[in-house]
Amino acid sequence: MLLAAIALGLGTTVALLLLEGFLRLADPIGLNYDREFATYRTQALKYAWEGVAPDAFDLDGRLYQHKPNLDLDCGSFRLRTNSLGCRGPEVAREKPADVFRIVVLGDSVAFGWGVDDEVTFVRRLESEWRPGPSGKRLEVVNTALPMYDTNQELAALREVGLGLQPDLVLLVYVVNDVEPTRDVVETLLTGRPPPDGFSMALPDDAWSWLGDKIGVVLPATGKLLTSQSDLDARIQRALPPGETYSAERHGRGPRGWPRSQAALRTIRDECRRANVPLLLLDHTLPAIQPLPAFCEAEGIAYAPLRFTREDLELGLGNSRLDTHANARGHDLLLQRLRQVLDERGLLPH
Repeated sequence: MLLAAIALGLGTTVALLLLEGFLRLADPIGLNYDREFATYRTQALKYAWEGVAPDAFDLDGRLYQHKPNLDLDCGSFRLRTNSLGCRGPEVAREKPADVFRIVVLGDSVAFGWGVDDEVTFVRRLESEWRPGPSGKRLEVVNTALPMYDTNQELAALREVGLGLQPDLVLLVYVVNDVEPTRDVVETLLTGRPPPDGFSMALPDDAWSWLGDKIGVVLPATGKLLTSQSDLDARIQRALPPGETYSAERHGRGPRGWPRSQAALRTIRDECRRANVPLLLLDHTLPAIQPLPAFCEAEGIAYAPLRFTREDLELGLGNSRLDTHANARGHDLLLQRLRQVLDERGLLPH
């Protein structure tokens, strides 16, 4: 029995080591995501606090942005920015008379993490546009950056977007909008996390528990195991009976949703003053339930642009560990965006 147990233990250890090696070398689950994000974070961004005293910059301002005129190989995709620091080709600050200009606000979904710019749904909206009788060319300025929340999007609109005289502003709204970037930066700079107000600790299931334990010595295998965990089921187990995952439970609890609401109202007001239509595209997963009613009450044009569970079964993500849309996912987003814009008559005829 002892020899059998030893043989079993050795066999299991060898199998796990082989699995770890395979996962690292072949990378079938998307371990490249962490490496590429590290490259992006250290080489593509400039931060508002660099070389500045912690109290000398606005924590509610634009905390980080892309370096201008960048050409960076991130691994699975290439990032090129223009002189404004926006992903995409150069644009004239003074809008040409024959151009219909769209400014996009958002985070990594609108940015198009994991694919080249020409694959993203926002760039394809521009590149595949065929001018009608108006003769207007379509031009899309993508101000989105990974991890932006609504306050960062407001700052981008003020600092870049409105100065470009847009004819339409699209805000791609995701769960990051209610996970305040400010809190992350404030904690980084001060070493003190803001008071939570509400914090929801998720219970482990068998997969997450096992992944956490094995990940200490075999990180790739640990990530594979954790990726099998049913996050929705774990969230539901953490909630009191009968409660759902409301907006107030996202991100930093009570702070995130009210902050986002306030920023949305200001974005609405800024666009109204500039006489520019604003359309919010809802890509929240899980859905932030009060968002449609809030937009209706506040006079903010709203349209859903999220993937359904059936959509996700089609393999629309970059990898198991990186759920951002791949080329197929961007194709579906483009189809739905075109339909929304056509139905609302927001593009030139």
